[in-house]
Amino acid sequence: MNFKRSAALLAVALTCGAAQVQSAPPPAAAAAVPPLPVLVALKAAEAALAACVSQGLTPTVTVSDREGVPRVVLVADGAGPVSISTSRRKAYSASSLGITTAQLAKNAAAMHIVPQSVDPELLPLPGGFPIISHNVVIAGIGVGGADRGTESSDEACAQAGIAAIKAELDR
Repeated sequence: MNFKRSAALLAVALTCGAAQVQSAPPPAAAAAVPPLPVLVALKAAEAALAACVSQGLTPTVTVSDREGVPRVVLVADGAGPVSISTSRRKAYSASSLGITTAQLAKNAAAMHIVPQSVDPELLPLPGGFPIISHNVVIAGIGVGGADRGTESSDEACAQAGIAAIKAELDR
């Protein structure tokens, strides 16, 4: 685990309540669960994008690895430039902390902290989810720009992406 991620996880765990932040598994446990394969990441991103496009929304979907590094980025026709950054930061936040970005927002509000003061890449807006396999965070998915629909459109699209790969996660 790199220093930046360790510092961010520690700071959020201490300030937001450790019970609400999924702790990092022991290195041996994390190593035993392989990372999300890129073709599975692509399947999740495509499903999330399709869920949004079917509602007339134009988001960007990012799937990151467990360290928050983007693996797949899909930008819908007509997506705004800000959606690229927000989807990436949501995927990073979810995979790095092991919680949804909506939960990050709730924790931060309850503790009166600004997550970006811990790590400027954290984004406490709904639409980011950790992707978990065998109780280990293996990736993150973030949807940005679908919030022109309902407040939960980013979340619904991201959840559709995870649902599309559930069978692969349970193997």
